[in-house]
Amino acid sequence: RRSMLRPSKMKKEPEEGGVELRSRGSEAEGQGAAIAAPPLVPLWLEVALWFAVWYGSSVVCNNTTKELVPLLGSGRVLTLIQLCTSSMLGGSMLMTGMGGLTLKSCEGFQRKIWTLGAVFSLSFLCLNVGMKYMHVSMAMVLRATEPLFAVTIIVLRGGSVALNLVGTLVMIVVGAGMSAFNEPEFSMLGLALLVCANVGFTFRSIIAKAIKDENGTLDNVNLFFHCCWRGAIVQLMVVSLFDLPAYDFAAILSGETLLATNERFRYLLVFNSLAYFAYLQASFIVLSKVGVVSHTVGNSLRRPVCIGAAVMYFGNPISSTALVGIVLACVGAGLYSVLKTLNARRK
Repeated sequence: RRSMLRPSKMKKEPEEGGVELRSRGSEAEGQGAAIAAPPLVPLWLEVALWFAVWYGSSVVCNNTTKELVPLLGSGRVLTLIQLCTSSMLGGSMLMTGMGGLTLKSCEGFQRKIWTLGAVFSLSFLCLNVGMKYMHVSMAMVLRATEPLFAVTIIVLRGGSVALNLVGTLVMIVVGAGMSAFNEPEFSMLGLALLVCANVGFTFRSIIAKAIKDENGTLDNVNLFFHCCWRGAIVQLMVVSLFDLPAYDFAAILSGETLLATNERFRYLLVFNSLAYFAYLQASFIVLSKVGVVSHTVGNSLRRPVCIGAAVMYFGNPISSTALVGIVLACVGAGLYSVLKTLNARRK
């Protein structure tokens, strides 16, 4: 009997232990099931919503910038407000754990990140001021010519350009020329400012890529934050040099400023600052959810949306020739970006 009972006891203990392990395993499986459970919002719908935020905030930012720069009398102040707002909101995102905080030390990092902030700030300054001298639609067409400046800089630095990109560059040049020729309020100063903006944004991309290559743990949210607060400091120095001496401090102290007396101005300023941050961050979020080619195509389609929205909002007349030019320039810019991405993958 003892020999018969002993095995039963020995079996009983493992059975109890086995039940405990299975219960833990079931809890782990339950946790895994909870993690792997399908999201409340399907991925395609989430991506579509982020695209809507990206496009919508771009439209709001461009149109309100066009209205605000003449009211402020200077694009420098508006750029400073945009960068300060983005710095605060970007810092809040990092504090809530939506981005990494580790910066890998590398040679010349501070110099590169400060250069990136300065280039980023001054590029948006040129874009904002440029919208004062031309329609938003024309400004967006000229922004579509950025690949021309990218190719020029690549060639000047001793690089080469793939032959399949040449046709897209021709489309961009012809399209931008057709649009500019039919622009009733074309401004050489506005053109010069948009050219400076395109050159600046090209160098921004080059510097940002170099920083990310050397700092593997640096995510886009973190990079945007560091770029914004440094750019805000650079812009503050520009405002202090050019705008601060001309301010009427007596009017500011007495509350007789546009900000205090014009309710529409206050709303425009708030919407513009939030839209500026939203469209740049939404671009990063979309990139994290779709492939590079899809993001590139989406970014190319964003400009026609902004152009169409600006034409409807401001009621600017647009000729059929200019419309064909807009289509050519935007399609050419989109094809350039897609083909460049595919060429890089083949390598």
